[in-house]
Amino acid sequence: MSFHSVQSAFVFYKEHSRLTGFDVVKKRAKKIGGQIKYVTFGCDKCRKSKARNQSKRIDCKARVNCHLMTDGSCMVTTVILEHNHELDPTLSCFLHRKLSRTLKRSLIAHDIAGLRPSKSIRLLKVEAGGLERMRFTSKDCRNYILQQ
Repeated sequence: MSFHSVQSAFVFYKEHSRLTGFDVVKKRAKKIGGQIKYVTFGCDKCRKSKARNQSKRIDCKARVNCHLMTDGSCMVTTVILEHNHELDPTLSCFLHRKLSRTLKRSLIAHDIAGLRPSKSIRLLKVEAGGLERMRFTSKDCRNYILQQ
């Protein structure tokens, strides 16, 4: 499988992870002569825990290795889909939270108009079609409003 760029490969794997129920990190990139040649994306639980107390790092082996071609395209060389932990797609809304530009603009406009954050969040919830279809939490909205 090949992609136009590393970013498009990462977006594809991130969308797969959202549907499956895990999060993705860019594990490593190998540079040769100042240019990135190899990239590895993996499950966010991929590293080993160094502390004695329990951590989310449990050395999960699920990953995708990509090789960058000379024309800038990205060729997938290795795909390992087996996780050593349970996957829960219902929790993916918490793993893949994101406020889009349009949502940020509406939150700012609602704040300027004097709409309280709770009313603004309720309005966004109705526009999205329910709480389960939102890719953000109400706390994310409140934090963004407070940052502005």
